[in-house]
Amino acid sequence: MSKLFILAVIENPFPKFGVNWYDFTSQAIAFLIIAWILNKFVFKTVMRTVADRQKEAEEAVANSERIRRELQAAEEARKEVLHKAQEQADRVVSEAKANVAELLNQEKIRCELLGNEMLAKAHEDVRLDQARLKTELKVEIATMVVNLTAKLAQMNLTAADRDRLLQAAVKEIAEPVQE
Repeated sequence: MSKLFILAVIENPFPKFGVNWYDFTSQAIAFLIIAWILNKFVFKTVMRTVADRQKEAEEAVANSERIRRELQAAEEARKEVLHKAQEQADRVVSEAKANVAELLNQEKIRCELLGNEMLAKAHEDVRLDQARLKTELKVEIATMVVNLTAKLAQMNLTAADRDRLLQAAVKEIAEPVQE
């Protein structure tokens, strides 16, 4: 009894809200048909598009990661190449400096040798000039002696004295010049 009483107390609330079982059922069936059509043709297509785009996004992320790694590797390679180029440039500069220093040293030695040669030649020229001047001086002195002797001879000398002085002067002039 109490069950009937409870059922009698609880009325069907649907008619109060204007719900008709026939309309409700037909609308539920229409909703299910539309939901099935949307699921079959729209949602699956949309979900497939979303999945494709998500896959493309994941590939883009993977590609960006790969590109980042490649860029990082390229940057490291660039730094390595720059480092090697700097080392090579330093080596070339040091070799050039060494070559220049060697050339300067060779030129210094060559200039010293040339200077010594020129100095030796100048000494030889001076020695030869001195010898020539000595010879010229001896000839000049001999000429003066002969002239003086001739003047003296004309003054108070006998013929024998004059001949002896002349022969001595000629003998002095004829002797080789010694240094």
